[in-house]
Amino acid sequence: MKLRYIFGIILSAVLAFTSCEPSSIKESFDNIKLDKSYVAIDMAGTATTIKITATEAWAFDETKIPEWLDVNPKSGNAGETTVSFSATEAIDGRDVELTITAGKNTQFVKVMQGTKEVSPATCAEVNAGPDGKSYKVKGVCTNIVNTQYGNWYLKDETGEIYIYGTLDKKGATKNFLSLGLEVGDVVEVQGPKTTYGTTVELVDVTVLSITKSLVKLDATSKTLDKEGGEFTVKAAYKGNGVLVNIPEETASWVSLLNMDYVKGKATKIEPNPCDTVLIKFAYLDNMSSVIKRKGSVEIASNNGKSESTVAVALTQNSNEPAKVAIKDCFEQEYTHIYGQVMSVATDYGFIVSDGTASILIYKSDYTKSARTADNVKVLGAPSLYNWAAQIQNPDLVEKNGYDKSWKLPTPVEYNTEKINELIVKLTGTNKTKNHLLPIEYVTYQGELKIDGNYINVIFPEGCNGQGSLKLSTSLKQEDVAKLNGKQVKVTGYLFQVSASKDVPKFLNVIADKIEEVK
Repeated sequence: MKLRYIFGIILSAVLAFTSCEPSSIKESFDNIKLDKSYVAIDMAGTATTIKITATEAWAFDETKIPEWLDVNPKSGNAGETTVSFSATEAIDGRDVELTITAGKNTQFVKVMQGTKEVSPATCAEVNAGPDGKSYKVKGVCTNIVNTQYGNWYLKDETGEIYIYGTLDKKGATKNFLSLGLEVGDVVEVQGPKTTYGTTVELVDVTVLSITKSLVKLDATSKTLDKEGGEFTVKAAYKGNGVLVNIPEETASWVSLLNMDYVKGKATKIEPNPCDTVLIKFAYLDNMSSVIKRKGSVEIASNNGKSESTVAVALTQNSNEPAKVAIKDCFEQEYTHIYGQVMSVATDYGFIVSDGTASILIYKSDYTKSARTADNVKVLGAPSLYNWAAQIQNPDLVEKNGYDKSWKLPTPVEYNTEKINELIVKLTGTNKTKNHLLPIEYVTYQGELKIDGNYINVIFPEGCNGQGSLKLSTSLKQEDVAKLNGKQVKVTGYLFQVSASKDVPKFLNVIADKIEEVK
């Protein structure tokens, strides 16, 4: 009886529900109908359409339409309307759900371009691929640079990439340590590619998996005295022994002395403890050199199924000269300066300033990874070229953090009068430190002329000079190309004045900003 009573109540409720037809839902379909609720756009962005049939005015919620998607029209009146969807060309899959409202009723349409599935790639494929595309790549963590944001290097058998920002398990930033990632771990990550200067980066990656290394070291870097001596690496391992490798470039000054193994003792708490080994190395002195010596040793272990290798980065001190102000660097044949990166020209050089003066660092491997605001130590021979100071092919460029308060100085305006005065001043002079051109932040105006790889600025009539530009990493070639033939204002570092038939003419600038003058 009780069960029958309960069933009766349920049945009554069901009947009541079904008798009260969902008029709001029915009204929604009658009020605004779509011939399809799913739209697929190809990677080229080719337009596709749907038909909307409504009994009253309708409109898309424009706040939900992303920048990459064009919807036309975005609203309409009662009747049948064809709506077109097109997109910018994509290199990665993307999708969005759009909302259409008519009165109090709502319909939804999902727009997808390509597929969001990310295929595995190698470091070499990431390096060669386009910016903006997302990649899934697996490799070994070789060096951790920043433990707050999660900046580190990932390496596989094809190459190496820089990870700039790592999300935690909840997708949050600035929580890298929660992942427990260590040098030597095998990691699979996914994220979009960008290129800063010539440095390839995956930005704000998601960690898909971490395979802990079979080897853990007491330190992954060591600084050695300039006098020769010995150093020891302590390694804990869970593989079948330890293999030591000294790369060829390090073997000329580092050698293996001996290895002292200690068997791990099992306990109730740790039934499978790590074994340890003390590895002793000898190294030669670096007394005759003015630059620090760099190298590494590699510690590996395997268990038959997998192998882990962890490198110890070595830096040996030298008899380097004392640091001097940039303005005084020509007092030495070989100099040590310290300053801040102000502007970077890809595949060319960068400007360093210390408050006393600025100097061009030309043809350095560091240019590939240099960023404005970096604090850098530079060792090399100063020289003069085209009336300006430079250090060409420096022996050492070492980053020592960056300055958050970095900002560009107020530019000095170079008008026709000032340009002509400069040319007259330099004409007939020797390119010595007695006639040194100050490297400074300037601005000048003229007509932009692009001829192949040459980017020039034609100054107004009556001006005896001409602008010649190198583009900084803040500018894109394709954006500058759009300004060809137009009057522009250029802002950047004047780093040289080159000559035409022994007469100073070209004001060479690393351009940070090029704006059309209307």
